[in-house]
Amino acid sequence: MKFEMDKSKQQSSQNGVSRRTGLVIMTLVLLLAFAFGANGLNTDPIWTDELFSVTNIGGFDPPYSPAQIIDSIAEHSPDHVPLFYLLGAGWAQLVGWSQFALRLFSVLAGALMIAWLYRFGADVFNRRTGLLAALLMSTSAYLILHVHDFRMYTLLLTFIVMHTWLYWRLAHGHRTTRLTWCLFTVSAVALVYTQIFSLIWFAGLGLYHLIFVTKSRRWFHIMLGWGFGALCFLPYLHVLISAVQQASENLNVITRAAPPDALIHAFFVLLGNGSFILTALFAGILIVAFWRERKAAAIKLMLISLAMLALIVLLNELVPLIPALDGRPTRMRYFLILWIPFMLLFGYGLSKMPRWPWIAVGCLLIWGAAGYQFYRSGIILTYAGGMTRTRVYPPMQNYVYYLQGKVRSADYLLGFTLMDYVNRDLKHGKSAADFYTQLHLGIDGAFIQHRNRPDWDWLTQDVREKINRHPYLLLTYDPQNKHPQFDGALNRIEADYVACDVVVDEPNLFVQRYMKAMIGCEREGYAPIEYDNGVTLVDRFAKYNEAADTVQILTGWEVEDERLLHEYNVSLQIITPDWQNTGRQTDRHLYEEDILKWYEAELPTDGLPPGDYRVMVIVYDRATNKKVHGIDLNSGQSTDIFPILTFTIESE
Repeated sequence: MKFEMDKSKQQSSQNGVSRRTGLVIMTLVLLLAFAFGANGLNTDPIWTDELFSVTNIGGFDPPYSPAQIIDSIAEHSPDHVPLFYLLGAGWAQLVGWSQFALRLFSVLAGALMIAWLYRFGADVFNRRTGLLAALLMSTSAYLILHVHDFRMYTLLLTFIVMHTWLYWRLAHGHRTTRLTWCLFTVSAVALVYTQIFSLIWFAGLGLYHLIFVTKSRRWFHIMLGWGFGALCFLPYLHVLISAVQQASENLNVITRAAPPDALIHAFFVLLGNGSFILTALFAGILIVAFWRERKAAAIKLMLISLAMLALIVLLNELVPLIPALDGRPTRMRYFLILWIPFMLLFGYGLSKMPRWPWIAVGCLLIWGAAGYQFYRSGIILTYAGGMTRTRVYPPMQNYVYYLQGKVRSADYLLGFTLMDYVNRDLKHGKSAADFYTQLHLGIDGAFIQHRNRPDWDWLTQDVREKINRHPYLLLTYDPQNKHPQFDGALNRIEADYVACDVVVDEPNLFVQRYMKAMIGCEREGYAPIEYDNGVTLVDRFAKYNEAADTVQILTGWEVEDERLLHEYNVSLQIITPDWQNTGRQTDRHLYEEDILKWYEAELPTDGLPPGDYRVMVIVYDRATNKKVHGIDLNSGQSTDIFPILTFTIESE
């Protein structure tokens, strides 16, 4: 029996590319793909969607169990499915939570996808086509942009190539084993559990299967394999439907879709490495190849690819997914699945040209130059949605690099940004700033935003909100390129804080510690108390101001569970040496906004007779008034009333 794939193999043996040569070239292509994908992994800021990936797998409270990951996706990302997140969580547990380690998962998946694309192209067409398709894919600027991200898209493309290659072997009579059938079914399940948009690819494969494949026993077996894959998705289908119904306001969709003509134009621009003309050039080469050799596989692939393109455009009209910003569609990542067939077709077209090596080299040089310029221009980010915001983020990873091991647990990083979005709490109440400050440095932080014409009142309010009474500041800035609001912010900070030691002094990064003026620079340690109910007193400090007849008190609080906020109160009291209450006290609910994380209080001392006094802190149950037992983590003292300050009122 003669099979289509056997014919392809016969042709590949005559195309001038031996098996050994193909492997050598592919090794170089994979190294190139890895280098491009890994470039900037540890310098480019984490963007919104990557932050969603990190929070959904429990990056801020690791490790999440599979059940917790599924619950998180259902609540916060109901339009997604769990496989990428489950694999990503396992990867993070293995290699760590740095942005380099997390993104490396996508880079490796991208390299595997390109290797499999070569194999697929070699089997369907010839090794020459497979090599050219792999090289085009590895140097496609828009693909590299997403290979770079801790998102599911390169994993999706990997499963697409894997599943389609297996399908081709099964559909066209290649000798198979039970393992082949098993992998075919498993890859189908993996696809639908990786990204719902994989259904577009299944629609294309299904259309091909119905129109172009002979209806044999194997044809029905393939249908059964897909059917089994669909059955395997049924246990999660109700989670997806329920989540969409309950959290429809959180769906990642928009109200007005980009028009079809703008979508198609943007697709061809991205497909041509930023140049519509380059896409037209490759399309022309492909037409010439069709004219020279009417290869059925290439024509069928072209028809199915155009059908999938039309389906995506139609879907966007029915369920708006892709908006337009200044006339340019964003979120074009939904078209990435079409990179596989079009790169194969472009590679096939180049391989069929007369004197193909020279034409291929010339086209690839133009392709590479266009892609490099497109990638470096920054325009490419506008096609990726929220990724464009990262262009004006502070150099977050530099802060992690220089401050690692130099921060204290109660420090608060205060920097400057051109866009306040870096501070915005998103899913799970976490921001991009939190990824660097909390996850990697173990501290809190925020960034003062830029405004063209800020007034003093606005800046004072913004600085006050960003600091939020944190007593231990790490002020960070670029001394060679100071933020427009730097001087005004510094004046506001120095009204309540004193400058202490310099933590980092580099040409492009300066970090200095500032302390609350009432505390001063000499204090180095903290005075934490851990209560039995899960409430923690991070630090406590008090100072007697004889001139003002007051005691200034500063306490910092953390809770394990939000319900504790409504069950317990905090009392700050001045008592005598024989434990008599002087009536000078303040009692606050933990849930009140101005107590977490840092709470400033001032107790009057006027009218108190001369003598010794103590300032005490008590945590008690709101319902029963029962004091909560705790332990001083420094001294080991175990009690339910802890001292903050001992002071003396002198006789006049």
